Amino acid sequence: MRLQYLLLFVAVLIPIVVAVIFTSQGGYGEGHFGIFERVVPVCYPPGREPPAADFSLIDQYNRTVTLSELWSKPVLVTFTYTYCPDVCPVMHLVLNKTLPLVPGLFGAVLDVSLDPERDTPRRLLAYSKGNNYNWTFLTGSYSQLEAVWKAYGVTRYVENRGGTPYIVHDVVWAVVQDGKILGVVKGIPSPETLADLLKKIVRREC
Repeated sequence: MRLQYLLLFVAVLIPIVVAVIFTSQGGYGEGHFGIFERVVPVCYPPGREPPAADFSLIDQYNRTVTLSELWSKPVLVTFTYTYCPDVCPVMHLVLNKTLPLVPGLFGAVLDVSLDPERDTPRRLLAYSKGNNYNWTFLTGSYSQLEAVWKAYGVTRYVENRGGTPYIVHDVVWAVVQDGKILGVVKGIPSPETLADLLKKIVRREC
């Protein structure tokens, strides 16, 4: 029981600390700490959208979630992990402030784990509830997740930093509907900029 409370405390504390540091250094900025150093939006014109890979993964409530069962409406897909010390808490902060700016735009928001070994459903539930994040966190086996990363153009590799695994990865926000990728935003814009870019992609203003 003590371990459970400790994990919940850590899950809540990390995003708060990172958010305070990040905003104290001048806000969100138009870049991020990942592989890409600038915001790159891509909106595919109607009829030229690449196919979206379907997948079935497990959410924080230990339920199976299948993308194709959701994509009759636009779905936002992104990639993070809960033990991330820098990029992901900022992504979550931005996403949490972006969603109220685009009410009803997405039928679902799917946050796919980059850390299958540590991001168990129980961990994802503690993290999402502890931070009041009301979107769907997904995990699975390494092979399942690796297939999704590759399908959505997410480069991901692990570095050893002081004996602790650190996952370096692309920051990707992909908009999917009816088996197609409507567009992608790479990088971490401000919530206002991300909201504007996502609206343009969904509305096909390419």
